[in-house]
Amino acid sequence: MTTHRLVLPVLGAVIGSSLSVLGVAPSAHAAPDPTTALGLPAGVTAVTTGSGVVTNRLFNDFPSQGADYYVLSTGLAGSVFPASPDPDAQLSTDLGGDGEPDSSSITLTVEPSAGVRCLFVDFALGTEEPVQKYTETVPGDQLTVVNDGVDYATNAGRGYFNQAAWPAEPKPYMVNAVKYWHHPGDPLDPVPGTAEEPWLPEATALNSVTTRDTARVPLDFANGAETVEIEIADALNGDLDSVAMLDDVRLGSSCSAGTGVEPNPVHDGGVIAGIRGVGNALVYDPIPSTDSIERYDDPGNGWRSPSGVPVELRFRWYRTNSFYALSGDMTKWAAIPDADRQAYVPTAGDEGHVLIVLVTGVVDGRRYETYPSTGESARWYVTTPIANGTFVEGEAPVITGPSDGSAAAGDVLTAQIGHTVPREDTWTWRWYADGSAISGASGQSLTLAAGHAGKTITVVATAKRLNFDDKAWTSAPYGPIELQTWTSTGTPSIVVDGVAEYGKTLAVDPGVWTPTPERYSYQWLRNGSVISGSNFANYTIRAEDVGARISVAVTGSKAGFAPVPKESAAVDILGATMAGATPVVTGTPKVGQRLNGSVTDWDPNGSSLTYSWFAGTTLLEEGSSYLTVPPSAVGQPIVLKVTGRRPGYTPRTVASAPTAPVTPGQLTVGQPFISGYAKVGETLTVSPGYWGPEGVKLSYRWKIGTNRVTGRKGARSTFVIPRAARGKRITVSVTGSLLGYETVKRTSPPTARVIR
Repeated sequence: MTTHRLVLPVLGAVIGSSLSVLGVAPSAHAAPDPTTALGLPAGVTAVTTGSGVVTNRLFNDFPSQGADYYVLSTGLAGSVFPASPDPDAQLSTDLGGDGEPDSSSITLTVEPSAGVRCLFVDFALGTEEPVQKYTETVPGDQLTVVNDGVDYATNAGRGYFNQAAWPAEPKPYMVNAVKYWHHPGDPLDPVPGTAEEPWLPEATALNSVTTRDTARVPLDFANGAETVEIEIADALNGDLDSVAMLDDVRLGSSCSAGTGVEPNPVHDGGVIAGIRGVGNALVYDPIPSTDSIERYDDPGNGWRSPSGVPVELRFRWYRTNSFYALSGDMTKWAAIPDADRQAYVPTAGDEGHVLIVLVTGVVDGRRYETYPSTGESARWYVTTPIANGTFVEGEAPVITGPSDGSAAAGDVLTAQIGHTVPREDTWTWRWYADGSAISGASGQSLTLAAGHAGKTITVVATAKRLNFDDKAWTSAPYGPIELQTWTSTGTPSIVVDGVAEYGKTLAVDPGVWTPTPERYSYQWLRNGSVISGSNFANYTIRAEDVGARISVAVTGSKAGFAPVPKESAAVDILGATMAGATPVVTGTPKVGQRLNGSVTDWDPNGSSLTYSWFAGTTLLEEGSSYLTVPPSAVGQPIVLKVTGRRPGYTPRTVASAPTAPVTPGQLTVGQPFISGYAKVGETLTVSPGYWGPEGVKLSYRWKIGTNRVTGRKGARSTFVIPRAARGKRITVSVTGSLLGYETVKRTSPPTARVIR
């Protein structure tokens, strides 16, 4: 029972559209006429005693016909459905004397009529009394529908059918006898096809109500008109109210003599839809082929009767162990308390069990028919074992922070989130910065630290509920969080021991930063370009650095601060000193002779050597380790210069000692001889022989006797003998000359004496 107590006043007026007529204390006003509200047929009249009210408040599937229905109460009926319901209030209006039992009733008088043998009336019991607390042997508030001393208001109890070892156990509609109750606003009693929308709105302060039922009252008119009394009565005291909701009084030719009803076989009896989990709503779906869930009172609910009258459905849910899942022996099954609706939400007591719902078709004047038949258990539609519940709906949390949309260290972020379906018991939280969990951040709020600056914040909210599997939702990213600014940044400088040359190690002094960075990162640069793999505080100069300018970029990093790179001044990199060695020249420094150059033990080993030959200061040739002395070198000493190169070293050139001055070369001299007939007028030809080297220039001078033949005639390689040569001998001198070589003359042997 709630700790709030609201005693509602006696009302005697129409309130809004919820109440057509409000009941009042009997001593003040008579209860309103129920004729229209109950839809009384011709030949039936009604008289109300006690507290009654006509209402059009939609509640518990009332009205079942027309626009309104009738409420009887052991208290003030007009207070059952207040205009502004307070779910924390109590009725406790106490109709009569304080603490004394109270009752209200309607007496129906049915005049004899041909073919009428049964009266039907829809009803439900509501109460403030505690339910399922006492055994049925303890008297309790009760709703009765009595004719000829027999009460026809009976609850079907655990089932609508009999079985040899499991007989039907109908119960009187007494608070302590009925085991099937529902509570306004309870999400565990959902509208069919919803997850947890309450079937009963919080429209009343009643604690519990039964499902709408129908009383079947036989009529025989043996003694004339029949009298049926419908009463709601307190058992022991009147402090806590109970009510009877009544509607749709109708007459029929039989109470239950007609043949039964059945589900249309084309729908195969329907299925149980929903997640097989604790807290997840299950619902009987009579027509599985449609997308919607047809309600139990829908004329198109998949059931049919021989008369074509719409069939209403009644339900009982049962559970058992998997071993008995297809057992038709109902002694193996346990009826589930309060589970008499089209929808049922499994509880922890159902976990690990299989469930079934037995559906009973109800039509006025026909017997109840329950499906599936307990004799055809192999066709039963049984759930799989009920497992942990599943959250079927939810939403990602939303992170909120400062109103301007920015956040920095010291600000508080809060996760906002709605409720899940089914509703969670609680949430757990885990905060992340750039995807990494934040240590200790497990509350709904997070105070930002300096280390969060520059990072994006997310939060994971995990829904928890007993007997449910956890389910997590992740927020959209928030941020990035604003970064702080350095007070000052250092100017890095390069430190080297001695000269910055190949093989030396460069270090870096990062300078003074405020605040002090937590760490530094480094990037060395060559002529402003990144040197791959060089991101340490020290750098060893490489061969390829020689001649370049090396600098380093230092980046200070600290949580909450933007990384700032600062570049040092560049240093020029020199090559290492090359010791080299002195080359040696061998051979005669004479034109045409070959001089050889050699160098041994050049330091460092592995250097590439280039040879250059000079005559004095004039370059003669380079690239070869030997030299054929050219004529241009005559008179000058020969010097060999060797240049060594190796990556990382400064090139070094070393000269040999000079040779003696180059002397002219010696020509290879041929022996000339004259061919031809020594006779006046004949032509003589000189053959000079072989002269070397190539390029030697030859000149000729003919003699007649001892006299030189002057002019061009005497300088040719041929000579026409003149008359003056008669009787004399002829010779020719060949002179060879070549730059850089000594000039040499050779004379041919004389001819015979010239004849005429």
